Amino acid sequence: MFKILSIDTSFAFTNISVICNGKLELLHYLHTDKKTLENMPKLLEELNIDISEFSAFAVSRGVGYLTSLRIGITFVKTWAYLYDRPVVSYENLEILARYTHSDYPKIPYLKVSSHIIYRIAEEDKISEIKIYKGEDIDGMGITLPFWQDRICKSNIVLPFFPFSAFGGMYAYEKLKDFKEGEDVFKLEPVYIK
Repeated sequence: MFKILSIDTSFAFTNISVICNGKLELLHYLHTDKKTLENMPKLLEELNIDISEFSAFAVSRGVGYLTSLRIGITFVKTWAYLYDRPVVSYENLEILARYTHSDYPKIPYLKVSSHIIYRIAEEDKISEIKIYKGEDIDGMGITLPFWQDRICKSNIVLPFFPFSAFGGMYAYEKLKDFKEGEDVFKLEPVYIK
């Protein structure tokens, strides 16, 4: 049995997924005023999650709030190091584009603080991460309902998007070909400048 624990701590919510042999076994979403560092150990205990039982870990590296991202990444890096398990990181905009059915170009975007962050996904490539500055963007916008800003003429507003679940599935596919995962010492959040 190949089990992946995937966590997303990129915003005010935390979501955790367990992927078992390529299938979603658990999805838990928590939106609270408590801090990620305080929540994570309690949440794992409440869900009866034993870190040692996992074959690999997946974690969001952003885009999102830097402090909560760093905390989530640090948890995963520590577990991977302690239990000698592989890690695959994922980037939220790429995951939004990859797992949302739409015509190309796809424009996944999220609001982080006062900035709207986006990428342009074509069938065979995805742009670097960009900060929206009012430019015209052609394509299908993909976002979540938390943000009222719309940067495209046409938009898909997803009522819910479990980044940890799709990130875990992404990690499962990646680990089929790249069994050792990423170097935990090089894993860092996405920094937007």
